[in-house]
Amino acid sequence: MDDWFKQLQEDVQAAVNHTLAQTEQLFDVLASQAIDAISPVLDAADEMADELAEQVVENISPPLAQALDNLESQLDPWVGSVVTWCEQTMAPVHQTLTPWLQNHPKCAGCSYYHGESYGGEMLVCALHPTGPEVDQECPDWDSVWPQPKE
Repeated sequence: MDDWFKQLQEDVQAAVNHTLAQTEQLFDVLASQAIDAISPVLDAADEMADELAEQVVENISPPLAQALDNLESQLDPWVGSVVTWCEQTMAPVHQTLTPWLQNHPKCAGCSYYHGESYGGEMLVCALHPTGPEVDQECPDWDSVWPQPKE
């Protein structure tokens, strides 16, 4: 009795495997046909998208570039004035901190301090190009900080 049941199981298993193999083949054929049918459409859509992108670039780029140039020309003076204002506002802080950082503490807060290097030589200020003498205070020191009016 067990032989017929075992045989039935093997036959059902073989039928299921055969059905799965045929189904897989059918899906492979259908997928291949779908790819063959859709590929030309996708290629055409890709070409149309490329052409559209080229047209957009050709038609929008010049006016956009002109608008950006106009905006830049309008913003440049304003940005320049903001930068100048920031430099003027920060000058006392810069002229107070920079001398300490550049080893010229006697020049800290002096309105004459320059502190730039030219050709490898430091120009401390126009009055004392190399800075004040080592053991004395600067006789020309002038505060960069606004003085209160009396």
